Amino acid sequence: MHDQMKVFIVGGGVIGLCCAWHLQRQDMEVEVFEGGEFGRGASGVNAGWVVPSLSTPLAAPGMIRTGIRHALDPSGAVVIRPGLDTEWIRWLWRFRSAASRGEYERGVKALMHLNSRTMELFDQLVDNGVEFEMHAAGILALARDRHHMSWFTQLFDQLRALGYKGDITELSPAEIRAVEPAVSERAGAGALTSVDRHVQPNSLTAGLVADLRRRGVALHARRPVQGVRWGGGAWQVTTGAGTVSGDAVVVALGARINDLLRGTGYRLPVVGGKGYSVDLGGTGCMPSHALYLMEPKIGLSPFAGGVIRIAGIFELPGKDDLPLQRRTRQIVDQSLPFLRDWQPNPDGWEERGLAGLRPCTPDSLPFLGPVPGADGLYVATGHGMLGVTLAPATGEAIADMIARRPIPEAMLPFQLSGRM
Repeated sequence: MHDQMKVFIVGGGVIGLCCAWHLQRQDMEVEVFEGGEFGRGASGVNAGWVVPSLSTPLAAPGMIRTGIRHALDPSGAVVIRPGLDTEWIRWLWRFRSAASRGEYERGVKALMHLNSRTMELFDQLVDNGVEFEMHAAGILALARDRHHMSWFTQLFDQLRALGYKGDITELSPAEIRAVEPAVSERAGAGALTSVDRHVQPNSLTAGLVADLRRRGVALHARRPVQGVRWGGGAWQVTTGAGTVSGDAVVVALGARINDLLRGTGYRLPVVGGKGYSVDLGGTGCMPSHALYLMEPKIGLSPFAGGVIRIAGIFELPGKDDLPLQRRTRQIVDQSLPFLRDWQPNPDGWEERGLAGLRPCTPDSLPFLGPVPGADGLYVATGHGMLGVTLAPATGEAIADMIARRPIPEAMLPFQLSGRM
């Protein structure tokens, strides 16, 4: 009888927690270290969307031109800022290369493969006792007119050509308000996706934490990892409480992953993309669908208890996760015209806005897999705006790799070799 394999997870966001969940299912001893509280940062500052239908690379043809054009726009939704930092210039140059038509289509195909079991894996969490809030009404995309909806419908044509099974229903103005009475006359064009869902992301991470604890997984909050190294025939993980030894380490630290990897001699091209969200109670007709507002690129997610989360803005590079009140006001002010009569309670919500740094790679594909030349060291990072969507699939893939199953060809675009 072989000894049980011991795996350490560094990072307690949705990616690290899903890795832990799938690893313990493969009968491994798992321990998770989180420097702050579980599920904070980017994992708690997002719309909670599970969207295979929107899983496409940010590095798309024309994105550099669009981003820099908006760089000086104080209300820009996607802002790619020029700068003189050599590391950022190198990242931006690689992003530009990845935004070619061929590379973009390669990325779409890779993400579609990774997403192929996403809904099944979310259902698996529920079936195995993980408790969280999830809604399956689809995503209702809204635009002022048909012209601004066209890229969304064209995206579906691309996905279908590659074998995507989801579908959309295009809606007239009257059909929009029949499907969702909370929507105002501002929306002149709409499309409802068939397969997408949304979750309350804080409930997802809390549910994973509770379930992992029930299953005997050791979880350490407020325990930052100071170093990871190979020594004495094992991987050594050092925290303020001492050093522990195990067979493998998964680094799932998001945008700040290089703070830890630096000590291992590796560095990944990952930068932070700053995004905002705010939770609002209010009065009036509340939407029952998650809404994607095309022109301002903002997501609205209705949650239990009469709460709407409004999330948006993508600033590259994000220097910190400190929220700016003007940005919180911006996403709310740009959202309200699309709602018929819903208004937020005047309870000081401007001060409750949150910001987080999404980990972004130049080609918009996450880094998933072993670190070359460091047997037993793995990374799971770089999911950009798709962390919640891809978390269960990431966890399953990492667990399979650590269990020494052959890496399927569809996972090769996410490996580190040739991308560092």
